[in-house]
Amino acid sequence: MELLIHNQSEIDAYAEEVLRAHQGERELGGDKATVIGLSGELGAGKTTFVQALAKVLRITEHVTSPTFVIARFYDVPAHPRFKKLVHIDAYRIEHESELRPLGYESLLADPGNLVVIEWPSLLGKNFPEYADQIFIEVVDQTTRKFFTAS
Repeated sequence: MELLIHNQSEIDAYAEEVLRAHQGERELGGDKATVIGLSGELGAGKTTFVQALAKVLRITEHVTSPTFVIARFYDVPAHPRFKKLVHIDAYRIEHESELRPLGYESLLADPGNLVVIEWPSLLGKNFPEYADQIFIEVVDQTTRKFFTAS
């Protein structure tokens, strides 16, 4: 699927669609976290998309890029599927040992977690095979192309 997005309301609508697609996984036997990888050049809108996910999940905290802290954790107030949004930025991860202090394996094992990872390719084999991937391309100053791979 390929989608051109021109403004914040379109990003919000796409975030809602992505969440809706994953809502029933637990009922269908999903026993792991939902994991979404976000790929795109610097400034493409990866963190902006995570902010849209947080908005749809009714998270009131300000969502910022976790580039320097690697991960940020947000409680989801009332959602039938997700209890926590985990936002990971792998841009500065140089070795898989840096994932251990995050409790990465435990995060992936909890079906109540929505784990969103920016720069997933930098995790190599530590990026789950079952994860979805969203790619974001800059078309122009106000337009982004979103496309997926599962």
